[in-house]
Amino acid sequence: MIPVNLKLSNFTSYGENPPELDFTQFKLAAISGLNGAGKSSLLDSITWCLWGTSRAGDSSDDLVRLGQSEMFTEFSFELDGHIYTVKRRRSKKGGGSTALEFWSNSHNLTEGTIKATQEKITNTLHLNFETFSNSSYLRQGHADEFTTKGPTDRKRILADILGLDHYDRLEVKAKEKSKEAQTKLQLMDYQILEIEAELSQKEDREKSLTLAETEAREVEKQLKELELLIKVVDERYQKVNIQVKSLQEKKNQLLDTQAELADLKLQMELKQKAKEEFQAILDKKEAIEKGYQKLQDLISQKNVLDEKRSELIKIKDELVEIQKVIKDREEKRTAAINKVEIEVKEFQTRNESLQKQIDHLKNKKDLCPTCGQAIDEEKKNTILDENLKQIAQNEIELKKLGIVIGKYQSIILPEYSQAAQKEEAIKRLEEETKSYFEISEQIQKLEKVTNFYTKLQQAEIGVKTHQEALLDLQKMYKSKAEQISKSEQELKNLEKAEQDLLEVKSQLEAKEQEKHELSQKALEIRGRIGEAKQLVSRTTQLEELFTKKREEKTKLQKEKDIFEELALAFGKKGIQAMIIEQAIPEIEDEANKLLASLTEGRMQITLETQKETKAKIKNIDGTKTYATVETLDIVISDEMGERNYENFSGGEQFRVNFAIRLAISKLLTHRAGAKLQFLVIDEGFGTQDAPGRARLVEVLDAIKNDFEKIIVITHIEELKEEFPIRIEVSKNSQGSTFEVVGI
Repeated sequence: MIPVNLKLSNFTSYGENPPELDFTQFKLAAISGLNGAGKSSLLDSITWCLWGTSRAGDSSDDLVRLGQSEMFTEFSFELDGHIYTVKRRRSKKGGGSTALEFWSNSHNLTEGTIKATQEKITNTLHLNFETFSNSSYLRQGHADEFTTKGPTDRKRILADILGLDHYDRLEVKAKEKSKEAQTKLQLMDYQILEIEAELSQKEDREKSLTLAETEAREVEKQLKELELLIKVVDERYQKVNIQVKSLQEKKNQLLDTQAELADLKLQMELKQKAKEEFQAILDKKEAIEKGYQKLQDLISQKNVLDEKRSELIKIKDELVEIQKVIKDREEKRTAAINKVEIEVKEFQTRNESLQKQIDHLKNKKDLCPTCGQAIDEEKKNTILDENLKQIAQNEIELKKLGIVIGKYQSIILPEYSQAAQKEEAIKRLEEETKSYFEISEQIQKLEKVTNFYTKLQQAEIGVKTHQEALLDLQKMYKSKAEQISKSEQELKNLEKAEQDLLEVKSQLEAKEQEKHELSQKALEIRGRIGEAKQLVSRTTQLEELFTKKREEKTKLQKEKDIFEELALAFGKKGIQAMIIEQAIPEIEDEANKLLASLTEGRMQITLETQKETKAKIKNIDGTKTYATVETLDIVISDEMGERNYENFSGGEQFRVNFAIRLAISKLLTHRAGAKLQFLVIDEGFGTQDAPGRARLVEVLDAIKNDFEKIIVITHIEELKEEFPIRIEVSKNSQGSTFEVVGI
């Protein structure tokens, strides 16, 4: 893939009409600009256009510029002599929608769905987002991801980069299939054992069938006899039960009457108590009426004070608003004065600088006060005259600025007078309402008088009413007591009847339980008869099924063995290990070619996949050698010999990381079936000194023939100047923009 052109609108920090990026204008370029200007967003727009994702993830709405509802990207690229264009649009309106188009020149390759179109784009590129980001896109902070890890982690990372997780999934599937086959085999063995057991019991079950049929006839006879006996006991139970229910109904009526009697007694007590309470209130009539009148007077006073307090709160709120205005205007006055004072300070600083030059010329008459070079008398006088003239002009400006400051300080705000008036009104109202809380407290203490006053009005009528009600309740109480005495005599036979009912019920339940047990036994026997008949009649079917199950078991065993072999082949020590072993020499050779260019041939690396342990093993011939283990060690050497990675400088470590990372990128893209024609490097070059940065640029220039386009993202001023062509990104109030410089 070779980039040709990029258009975008409202993507992240970019506005509606940023310039188009024409990749045909350069082969090697640097994207430069301040942090946050939008450098990496240009690469994000490409990945989002091609695959619908970016460094930020799959959420497209997060990429729409703040305050906008729609964004658009259009990216054209060349592949195998053809120009392709991808257009992707995202709208957040109405729950969100996405549009995707794929073109080859004027031919529309867009499919019926976004998913199908995306699959066609990926298949055309022979690259998905993960492969691109791990090969063509060297992201910042990921350069040392491979180098600084331990051997085990390096193998895992290399496996991830090479996409070997596919084999992990195949291994898991093979193990699942093997486990399924094993489960089926266990079930098959159990089924075969069951069939064998049934076939071996044919004669015994024929005998069991005869015995069960005999036993069934005997149980049926016992059931008929028991059913006749149960009928007799049930008739007796029904008779006694009717008698008990009749007596229990009378008992319930007695309980209801007793409850009514207790209720009448309670009503009588309450009426008597209420009568006494009313009388007690009547005895305090004069004091209650006097207190109630006092309460009404206090409430009237409080209502007047409530109106004044409402006015007081309103004026306080108005005072707060006026004070806010005063504070705001005073802050503006202070800011204006500070601004003018800064100008005053600047003029004073200039005069001091000019006076220093004058003093310098007086002490060292033949030297220029700015550059230190020798000057003649005429030049000296010219400088003196100009400085004195400038000082005089600055003094005039200083006087003007002093007048401005005085004017600002002399302004009297009208809000101060308004605030004073409000404060005076507040003081007056607070004085007029100072008794408010005292009156409120008195009202609270006298609130219960209202209740007493209401009861007093009720008491004058209630005493007579309660006396009449007491007489009626006493008559009803006497009538209910006589009715209870009569019912208690009738219920003396209830206890004996209930005891007889319990005895008959116990007999009936015992017979019913006996019947249930016999019925269950008969049901069980019928089940045994049916099962025995079925087993005897299907002997031939079981023999055929036995043969079929043995054949299925043999087939399942073969499948299980095959899946176990596949699981080993797909595992870490199988195909994956072979792929990594084949990839190591390619990575090592490519990394050393780049490292030779970066270090003038001083450094090289060796990737070791095995190393000796301290343990020894015995060989077939009886000799002993050190055992070896699988590893992935990185051995780094220079003119001083081999050293640990940590013992090299930051710049040297970066060169090693850069060489290994680029080598892995080339390997990955080659294995993905795509041509590595577009390289993006977003790495920190801050660890490199000036010669090191220059050498990196030389290496990039040297390898540019391996790529059709190379882009380096950096904000280091010294580094960007090394590139003849730069895409300078900046940001203003309209959003991010860029300019291609050096064309």
